[in-house]
Amino acid sequence: MVVLGYLSWVDIKKREVPDWAVLALFIYSLFACRNLKEGFIIGGFVFITHLLVAIAASGSIGGGDIKLISVLAFLMGRDFFLITLSLAGLMLATLIYALVTGKGLRYSIPLVPYLFLSFLISWGCFFEG
Repeated sequence: MVVLGYLSWVDIKKREVPDWAVLALFIYSLFACRNLKEGFIIGGFVFITHLLVAIAASGSIGGGDIKLISVLAFLMGRDFFLITLSLAGLMLATLIYALVTGKGLRYSIPLVPYLFLSFLISWGCFFEG
């Protein structure tokens, strides 16, 4: 959680995701992952999916974001998909806000704070106790 909080702050301030922090999270994940096979399968699926989206819609998602999302998917395994529920809700709320206020869809937003908030929401809702 601390690394995600730090990366959120960096992403807001500098609009980048430092590789060393993602690598540190990945190394931690190797020891904390409950099921390595499941982690590699889901992490690989998430990586390929986001990479294809980034190629198809250039500029839509950065390489650091793709690496971070993949590492989170590796760490959490199938529980990662619980994050996507809150992530989709947060992104939808942002989309509605942008359309209602007239800001439109031409602005880029940092993704890591959304991941961090989604992680906190998912952790609070689904992983209590």
